[in-house]
Amino acid sequence: MKTKTKLMTIALFLMSSLVLMYCKKDDTITPLTGTPVLGSLKIDTSWSFEKSHSNVGWQTRYHDYSETMLTGRFNDFYFTLSAPDAIGHKHQTFAFDQTDMSKCSLNAWVKCSTNNTGEVGRDKYSGCGPGYLGVFFTDSAKTTVDATLDTAWFNSTSFTQIGTIPADGFPATYVVKGNLTFNHYRPASGNADKAPITKPVTMYLTYNGTFDYDSNNDGTNDKLYNGFTGKFSFNRSDFMDQNSTTAYFPFYPGNATSTANNTTYGVWSTSVADQMDITINVEMYKKH
Repeated sequence: MKTKTKLMTIALFLMSSLVLMYCKKDDTITPLTGTPVLGSLKIDTSWSFEKSHSNVGWQTRYHDYSETMLTGRFNDFYFTLSAPDAIGHKHQTFAFDQTDMSKCSLNAWVKCSTNNTGEVGRDKYSGCGPGYLGVFFTDSAKTTVDATLDTAWFNSTSFTQIGTIPADGFPATYVVKGNLTFNHYRPASGNADKAPITKPVTMYLTYNGTFDYDSNNDGTNDKLYNGFTGKFSFNRSDFMDQNSTTAYFPFYPGNATSTANNTTYGVWSTSVADQMDITINVEMYKKH
């Protein structure tokens, strides 16, 4: 009996050793390629926005009392537009100068109707997802969005460095003061229909470094990449009417079910919290 027990113990030990060996192998991390670029960063018109590797995400709590988080993203976002909008925003490219904060600016927008949570039942036009940001529809079937009233903007007013910049320039964090503007909301305070609403917000922006990459795998580094992460929060109630229960549809030919007497924009959703947290991940690149 003792011999059998010893054999079982040895077998278990061997099995445990094999498991640990496999786990150790699976946990091996391949180092990232690319050479860190030292010095003071300047983002100007020679840099391009790498939209395919950037994103704008949001998160909020399910109901105000819950700690369960709902996350989502905006599919359509950018720094520039082809023409000025109706409220005079300047559509210049993201500019950054680590040695001169007065030359920094960040003017970015998202299309509110492209916010999604990745869940079809929530994100469809008849679902609750569009209501999180009061998407404005122009037809009673909720399939057509008024493009001129469908953007939200962040426009910076100042950059301030936090702490000491490391010798290699990153990571470094900055306080970015700015304004958040929604083009199509009307809160209970009684702003005129379609009047833009602007509120001050504070973004914390982190420069994550610049790396020199071999982008076409020919053995020579040929393209610089750098990344930034920005975070800020806002309250939906600053931009939406919390008493709104029916979306506004204007009268137009063929729309027999208009509710023109309701001049609020967007339906207030109570399934998520008032506060929304925004995270912006930006990647820029330049060939050399």
